[in-house]
Amino acid sequence: MKRSNRVPFQLIGLIVITIIFGFGCSVYFNTFFNAKKAFNAAEETRKESNRSKAGQRDYLLAIEKALKVVENHPNSKYYDDAVYVLGVSYFHTQQYSKAERRFRELLADYPESGYVREVRLYLAKTKLELGDIDDAMAAFSEIFESDYDKTFKAEAAIGLGNYHQEEKNYAEARRYFMAVRDSLGDDLSSQEAQRNIADGYFEMFQFRDALGAYLQMLGMDLDKRDKYHAQFRSALCSFRLQRINDGIDYLEELADDELYYDSLGILLLTIAEGYEYDDDLIQAEAIYEEVASTSERPLWQAMAYYRLGLIYQIDYDQLGLAKEYYDKAAEADRASPIRNDAVMRSSDIGKLETFARSHLDSTATLDAIDEAAYAQYMLGELYWFKLDKPDSAMAEMRYLVDSFPTSYYAPKGMIALAQMTRESLEDSTTADSLFKEVLRQYPASDFMPEALEALSLKGTAADTGYAAIYIDAAENFLIESDNSDSARTRYQYVVDHFPESKYFLPAKFALVWLDEMYYSPGDSSVIFGYQEFADSFPDNEYADLALRRIGVQPTRADVASSDTDELADETAEGDGDTLFTANWEDSIANWDPMVALYRGHDGDTLVDIRLEPIETLIEFEFPDEAAIGQQYDWKLYFQILIDFSGKVIDYALKIPSGIEAMDERAMETVGSMTFDAMGVSNRIVDAGLADKRDAEGSWFVYEYTIVKPEYLR
Repeated sequence: MKRSNRVPFQLIGLIVITIIFGFGCSVYFNTFFNAKKAFNAAEETRKESNRSKAGQRDYLLAIEKALKVVENHPNSKYYDDAVYVLGVSYFHTQQYSKAERRFRELLADYPESGYVREVRLYLAKTKLELGDIDDAMAAFSEIFESDYDKTFKAEAAIGLGNYHQEEKNYAEARRYFMAVRDSLGDDLSSQEAQRNIADGYFEMFQFRDALGAYLQMLGMDLDKRDKYHAQFRSALCSFRLQRINDGIDYLEELADDELYYDSLGILLLTIAEGYEYDDDLIQAEAIYEEVASTSERPLWQAMAYYRLGLIYQIDYDQLGLAKEYYDKAAEADRASPIRNDAVMRSSDIGKLETFARSHLDSTATLDAIDEAAYAQYMLGELYWFKLDKPDSAMAEMRYLVDSFPTSYYAPKGMIALAQMTRESLEDSTTADSLFKEVLRQYPASDFMPEALEALSLKGTAADTGYAAIYIDAAENFLIESDNSDSARTRYQYVVDHFPESKYFLPAKFALVWLDEMYYSPGDSSVIFGYQEFADSFPDNEYADLALRRIGVQPTRADVASSDTDELADETAEGDGDTLFTANWEDSIANWDPMVALYRGHDGDTLVDIRLEPIETLIEFEFPDEAAIGQQYDWKLYFQILIDFSGKVIDYALKIPSGIEAMDERAMETVGSMTFDAMGVSNRIVDAGLADKRDAEGSWFVYEYTIVKPEYLR
């Protein structure tokens, strides 16, 4: 029988299946091999660079290859490996939701996988990134407290420590960082842990412990960045501990190191501050001058000029030179954080000439006396609030009281003098005697309530005899009793007995308004009454209101002082652009922030709230950025919108401190304030703004003062 040479059909099929299966296995194995290769390269790059975002391209390639294994070969023995590669690669490419899903899949479907412990750690870090703080902290704590390898426990401790550090729970954070430093971490993580320990002490103002921690950090093998941080902070701690020479030595060592040449300016500025702390103003001044004249960075020049201005203003009392330095600081860097303060300080010093003492003879009119007294009062306030010269402020207020006793502002000056005496000299006896003198000499003054308040006499038998008390009574009769006759009697009393009071015009206007609203004579007498009022007392808000009541659009004449006329003429002679437009107030607002501060969104004139909040939900925390330097207080100016309940519902920071962190925290604090609703309502009435209040509320100007904590001075 002849043997066939053909290969059996069944054998051919088996060979084909084997080839196909082997080829398929080879394909997905090669795909996974390429995924793992890219993943390992990304991990190596990230770990060597010590940056979480390194190796991005390789992580993305690993994702692409691993997805093919997961999607096309779900039964592969490399499936859990591919899921692990996906999860970690998603994490390091900031695709945290996808990472979480893959980590959960691996833990659920492969509980015996060799990746379980690593995945639990990554899942905790992923939850932290996704904002699931409680779950993340619970997972980190479980790893830290369980029988895991040191590497896993170290990462868990770092996660826990960083979280508590960010939450300012520095003592709790220290527990975990010390575990990393002392037993769990490698050299790099131990250094990072020590840095966090030191920074925690520093943030808690425990400068002795912080200094020890920074010095311990300097004993490690640090890179350039960490050495600078530890040594610079050591200097600051030494300054706080009054070990000035040690602090200067730390800074000079950095300044002499070529590695830190780019930071030379800030190092020299801080060295100069150290000399200031040591009252060695000559050395400090010399270094500031050096930085101002040699630094290539405008910011450092500006800081140097600014601090020279502070020295000449506060320490040397040479205001002219101080102004020159402030002007140089403002010009050196228009974007510097201290520019606004430098401009304001220069402006304040420049106002001294504007508010110079006036010497009037016996023929001076009452208006001239009041004008001189007001300038004198502003000069005293300038010294007190802006130039930090309490002695000069008190001297100017005393001059006002003695030289202009018949002026409208004399009692206001006496009250200010009393308050300054109580605060600056801590002499309550003399202060109280001055308040009582106000009651005796000026019983009908508009400023009586301030003196009564200071003596705790508001609401007593002494609380009478001035215009505001009759205005309040008239309004109470109208609002609470609907008694227009009694209200008219009180308004008329103010008109007859207080012609110099600020309440004279509101009372005079109210009499005509009462005729219109309550008596309705039925003829043109009300129209004539409003017209006569506007003609007799022109160019004020009540005259404008009177004209509107009779359907006449008010048109105030432009008002400009001799100074503004002169400035307008100078501008017209220049490039042809007229500074003062038809509305001179708008023009002034463009270059004077204090004028713009009192201009509302709709062009209305705003007034100061003159109240303190009764509740503040977010307390102000003094920022570290403002701790360095000689400035002890800052005044920020806001426009705030207050609703019917007294709550601040909107605000705008119009004149900031120039320190970003301070401004941000101040905005949070002011935005959380609530004022006394009745006080706000009374302020609206006092300012004559009742007709301008809308459904939302009323806008006011609010001055917010920030004082550097005593321990930072």
